[in-house]
Amino acid sequence: MVQPARIVHNDQGSYRFIALDGRPFSGGAVADPGYDIVHARFARPVPLLEGLKAAERVVARAGRPVLALAGFELRIPAPMTMDGFATFNEGYVERLRELGLHLDALMPAARTNVAVAAPDITEPSLHALSFTTPATVGGGRKAFVVSGIPEEERSDPATMLDSIIDAILERMAALEVSWEDVTAIQIYGREITLAAIEDRVLKRAGRAAMQGIHWFPSLPPIDTLMLEIDVRGAGTDLVLE
Repeated sequence: MVQPARIVHNDQGSYRFIALDGRPFSGGAVADPGYDIVHARFARPVPLLEGLKAAERVVARAGRPVLALAGFELRIPAPMTMDGFATFNEGYVERLRELGLHLDALMPAARTNVAVAAPDITEPSLHALSFTTPATVGGGRKAFVVSGIPEEERSDPATMLDSIIDAILERMAALEVSWEDVTAIQIYGREITLAAIEDRVLKRAGRAAMQGIHWFPSLPPIDTLMLEIDVRGAGTDLVLE
């Protein structure tokens, strides 16, 4: 039986998140009423430690506390073994704690962490970040970010995509958001066809299909996985030089 998601409020950051006990990230976050999410990506990924410090400066310039950081998108040179992934996460959590981006033992920020097919990625790096900010325009759309979700087990691409979309729908339901709130769908994989994406993702995405797909030739962070997807609803998209 699937256990219901545990939702925790990050009052300083102005968002609620899906708590994942013992994990280095949350399952996703949704901005409080009256708040939006800014998605900011670097023109080129920044080495992780430098990138996290830059993220702290970005939210400070926006007049927001570090706990407003609601999501990170990481890039790594290659998939890791389970042991290597665990070691990586230990260092990642330590950096977040140094920033003050934690609520006791919980890590509130969502995360996507993938190995992209790009020669410039020679060390773990930060590609993008999301943070909450007071909304400047009213409207019915809810701002949110869902962590990257890989397939449950290796199978054919259609089955793997189905399992991921099912998991995304569960998290979106827990955050009380829908496809109509989505502004971006990102897919990470290599052995996948456009036909499979159209049939198994876009046909299930409702009005969000109008946003199209951002497809990164890449692999999830663990070397036994093949596909990953994340989604978000952000009112502002920035490029950081």
